[in-house]
Amino acid sequence: MFDDTYFKSAYQKAYDSITPDSACLDRLKEYKENRVRGRRLYQVMRPVVVAAGVLVLISAITLPVAARSIPGVYETIARIAPGLAEYILPTQVSCTSQGITMQVEAIHVNEKNAEVIVSFSDEVGSEENLIRGAVDLYDSYHLQSYNASSNVGGCSFLEYNLEADKAYFKIDVWTDGSFQQSKLSFRTHQLLTNWLEEKRWLDLNELVMNPAMKEVERNGGGGMPGTPLYEQYLGDSNRMIQVLDLQKIDESMKKSLTITGIGYADGILRVQCCRGDFSEADRHLEMYIIDTKGNERHNDLSIGWQEEVNGERYLMDEFLFEVDEIDLANIQLYGIFHIRDGSIKGDWEVTFSIEN
Repeated sequence: MFDDTYFKSAYQKAYDSITPDSACLDRLKEYKENRVRGRRLYQVMRPVVVAAGVLVLISAITLPVAARSIPGVYETIARIAPGLAEYILPTQVSCTSQGITMQVEAIHVNEKNAEVIVSFSDEVGSEENLIRGAVDLYDSYHLQSYNASSNVGGCSFLEYNLEADKAYFKIDVWTDGSFQQSKLSFRTHQLLTNWLEEKRWLDLNELVMNPAMKEVERNGGGGMPGTPLYEQYLGDSNRMIQVLDLQKIDESMKKSLTITGIGYADGILRVQCCRGDFSEADRHLEMYIIDTKGNERHNDLSIGWQEEVNGERYLMDEFLFEVDEIDLANIQLYGIFHIRDGSIKGDWEVTFSIEN
């Protein structure tokens, strides 16, 4: 009979027994003495067979908390993420792939929750200028320990430091298990290196009264629950909905954020956009209206679905505003276009310890 308790105990002991060999320790010593920015520690793999599995050690470094001994880093983290200033990793924990270096700058782990500050910079000596401002991780990050793997998370861009050539992110992750501080692995596999946010006014002269409509199956949306508009379009039983049918969705929209129609009927102003292919880009639109009194407001409802073009799926959104027809001639409409593309796929991963 398989003994689950014994297996977990044996697996844990084997996992914890993995240590760098003498060659790796020599490189660590040389790195600490030289302090050369950007030098990678070549990974040393020492397989340990446990049952039918093999564990690969990328790097394991015990990192005492000594944040204030690194004043430059400390000042930056204290400014952009003050809550994590005391959790800076005093030893460089980094990995370089595709000409970009990822570095875990600070981490705070509290059993099921973890906060991570991570930076991305151009590889030292590289002639390419890949990191030149804000970047996006596109939800490709992951934190893992022996008995826990992050399954819920969120990240936010903090700043781009021109002097250091670093783009900083704060990442919050949660797990159903419990993160162990003895060994943690953080990885990401995709960056979006082009970042555009632009305000554009929409021409209401292109508005179509009583436009053609079509039925689609929604897969998302947002609005105020309980309102008649919300229940009509986003109620649990309403999967098939009516949307504008004013422009054919085609391949020319694959890599762009395109307005595909503006229409009005039954007291509802509609703005439709195509977000294109979303496998290697994140494009979305924020819509606002300025009414006859000069008040600015967000759309009352948004609807999301997908269109198929030559076997590929394109994201679609439609934004709804409740507007009296008599006011149409006096309102203004604009959108904030968010475009994040320039996908670079790599294999950024570091393994480290944060035990005191």
